[in-house]
Amino acid sequence: MRINRSVTWIAIIALAITSLAITSPAEAQRRSAMQVGPKCTGGVGALFNDIEPVELFEFEETAVLYMWEEEKLARDVYLALAERWQLPIFANITLAEQKHMDMVWKLIATYSIAHSFTEDTPGVFVNEALKELYISLVARGEVSLVEGLLVGAEIEDKDLFDLDEILKATENDHLELVFHNLAKGSRNHLRAFVRALTAHDEVYTPLYLDPDTFEVILAADMERRMFYDADGEEIPACGATVGGFGGVRLGTRQGGCQGDGSGNGNGTGQNGNGSGECDGSGPNGGNGSGSGGGN
Repeated sequence: MRINRSVTWIAIIALAITSLAITSPAEAQRRSAMQVGPKCTGGVGALFNDIEPVELFEFEETAVLYMWEEEKLARDVYLALAERWQLPIFANITLAEQKHMDMVWKLIATYSIAHSFTEDTPGVFVNEALKELYISLVARGEVSLVEGLLVGAEIEDKDLFDLDEILKATENDHLELVFHNLAKGSRNHLRAFVRALTAHDEVYTPLYLDPDTFEVILAADMERRMFYDADGEEIPACGATVGGFGGVRLGTRQGGCQGDGSGNGNGTGQNGNGSGECDGSGPNGGNGSGSGGGN
């Protein structure tokens, strides 16, 4: 099942057009972390903490809440498919999606966004469209391994399209910082799923991204040992913890990135504080050498 783009985003984009006609409060945000010099120290968490919160527009709050559940959709589907197929790519990316949920939750907490989330039990959603999509995707993904990989590619395809729509609409530095880094993770995940499909002589055709954007993503290398600032500019990790938003949310928590030490991650914490990529493309499907969830 594919959610109609216009239905999903029409309310958000309409509010964005109206809101951005007014001077954006994001213009008042200070960004000392973006000054000239060694900007990478501390990672995304340090950059986040260096930005002044300002009032969000309604469409931005709506987008944040939607994105938390969309990242949850990805985590929940991959969790089900990991159990069904016992393939590391699903298990590893499940952990990365938990990290993405934590990053979006940081926005919810920082801006005290009113929400009706009471649990993050797999398969439970406030958004009915995402609930229906979850059921559909799991059913498809359990039919065959190839179909499961196609479902993974479709999820990342949709995630990237939706993140791009938000980034086009917002000027809030916190949202831009978080969503640029979520998109980085999703691009890595998409590459991993497409490469796995190629190994099975299967081709994924994008349903959401335009073909040119899709091909550019696939042609690029995995984005590792780096992250992005609020302007979308690449910053080398320089030994910094790329993530830093770990923590228990709503009573449940997935574990950390479990790798065999042969991938490219360097997870360091039990609660998602590591910088392992967890994109499932390394040897044995794992890129984390520690227990922190990657992104």
